[in-house]
Amino acid sequence: MKFTSNIFNRDGEILTQAFSHISKYCAGDIIITDSKFNILFQNSRYDFKNNKFEIAYLTSGFENKNLVINFENFKNSSKNHFYVKLIFNDKNNFSAIPMDVHICKIKNKSGQLKGYSVIVQDITQEIKNKIQKETFIDILTHDLKNPIRANIQVLELILKNRFGILEIKLKNVLEELLNSCRFMNYMTDNLLIKYKNEFNLYELQKQRYSIVNLVKEKCLGLSGVLDKKNQTVEFIVKGRIKYTEIDVDEIGKVINNLIINASEQSCNNSKIIIQVENQDDEVKVSFIDFGYPRRDEYLGDIFEEFIMCSNKFRKIGYSLELYNCRKIIEAHNGVIRAQNRDNKGTAITFSLPVCD
Repeated sequence: MKFTSNIFNRDGEILTQAFSHISKYCAGDIIITDSKFNILFQNSRYDFKNNKFEIAYLTSGFENKNLVINFENFKNSSKNHFYVKLIFNDKNNFSAIPMDVHICKIKNKSGQLKGYSVIVQDITQEIKNKIQKETFIDILTHDLKNPIRANIQVLELILKNRFGILEIKLKNVLEELLNSCRFMNYMTDNLLIKYKNEFNLYELQKQRYSIVNLVKEKCLGLSGVLDKKNQTVEFIVKGRIKYTEIDVDEIGKVINNLIINASEQSCNNSKIIIQVENQDDEVKVSFIDFGYPRRDEYLGDIFEEFIMCSNKFRKIGYSLELYNCRKIIEAHNGVIRAQNRDNKGTAITFSLPVCD
C-alpha cells in the first residue's frame, strides 16, 4: 500500500485515512490519482512506471488502440465514469489476467476535477464460473434432453399400437409416463432458455413465417396436456394475418409455455381461447384462460424471474416459463403483457413486428 502525505486537501473532500479503510474491504485494487494521473494512493499489485497511471500499461502486449482512444475521449468529456473489460499481460507471472476496470472522476463541491479513482478487479474466477455454467448447459442439452426425447418418441410409437394392441391399464400407465417425459422436456427447455439469456448465448435464426400456422402446430403437439384436463382450445383469427420474421423454434417455445400456463390456470372441462389479429404494424397473439384471476399486486411481476404468484403453485419452474417468454419476445423486438378479465381469468398477449 502506497501513500502520499494527503491524497487531496480538504477542498477535495478526500482523505488518505478514508481510502485506507475502504481498501481493507474492497475485493479489487484501488488507485487514486490527481488530475494528471499521478498516483497518490495505491492498494495494488501493479507497479506503474514513474508512479503514473496509464491504461495503456494494463494492455501492454495487446493491440488495443481503440481502448486507449476511448479512454482519452473520456478524460476530455463530461462523463464521470469509464468502464472496460480488458486482458492484463502479467509479465512477472507469465499469465494473462481478465480484469474489470472502473475509472471515476473525482470533483470538489465546485465541480472542479481533482483526480480519478480507479478500481481494478481480477475476474478470473468469474470467467471460470461462467465456463462451468456453460458446461452445465451443454450437459443439459446433450446428456439429458436427448434421452428424454428418445423416450418420448418410443412411448408415442407404443401408444399408437405400432408394437401390438395395448391393454387399457398398461396404456394408462404409459400415457402417464409419456406426460412425465414431456414435462421433463418442457422444464429442461426452460432452464436452457434461462441460461442462454443470462449469458447472452442467443443467436436468433429468423425467417419469414406464419404465426397462425405455428400456433396450430403447437396446439396439436400439446393435445395430450389439454386432454388430461379435458380442456378445449378455441382458435380465433381476425382478418388476414401478416407474416412475421421470427426464430420459429424460440417463438414456438413461447407459444408452448403460454398454452401450458393457460391450462394450469384453468380447471378441468374448461376452454382456452387463442386469438390472433393484426394491429397497426404488429401481430398480436392472446392466450385467454377462464381460471381465477391473479391478484393485481402480482400481475405486473409474473414475467420476472422465479416470482411465485400464489401459494397454489409451489414448483420451481412456475413463472420461469413466463420470464423466458418475456426474454424471447423482447429479443424479437416485441412486447408481452398480462391483464385480468373482469374476474373471468387472465389474458396474456404478445405482439411482434410484421414483415415489410
